[in-house]
Amino acid sequence: MVKIMSTTRILGTLLLTGTFALAATGTQAQSIDEHSVQGQPWGIVGSWFGTTPTGIRQLITFHADGTVLRSVQGEARIDPASPPHTSAHGVWRYLGKGRFGVTIWDLFYDVNTAQPLRYNRLRLEVTLADDHDSASARAIVETVDLQGVVVGSRTGSATFVRIPFEPLE
Repeated sequence: MVKIMSTTRILGTLLLTGTFALAATGTQAQSIDEHSVQGQPWGIVGSWFGTTPTGIRQLITFHADGTVLRSVQGEARIDPASPPHTSAHGVWRYLGKGRFGVTIWDLFYDVNTAQPLRYNRLRLEVTLADDHDSASARAIVETVDLQGVVVGSRTGSATFVRIPFEPLE
């Protein structure tokens, strides 16, 4: 009797877990399908090399779910006068006519204590070139204190080149 009840519980748990997995998959598929119904192009999705006119180099990846990650030279530093910062995390949205809006945040912190110091918010308007493998961007970078107040701002620009797939052979 105990063995039958135990088997029934295991089967019930497996059935419930499978139901949750299918529901989550259906929700994700529905979300992606809703984006395609809205006509949101996926031309920006992928990884890119970026460069600013001041020589800053970066790697940026746009994910199909609308999130973005960015790494830039100088993230890891040991000079307290120029504190390190995290990789940048954010979101992107299609604006129409080959243009994409991007908002990315990163956190600067004290190299000795790891205490947060401030945030940077980078807002971009990226325009894909006709070849879809290069792009240009206008930028606003804002320094935001820990209370959420913008304490500095500057504008800039960048160019991007898509990282191509390179087969081993």
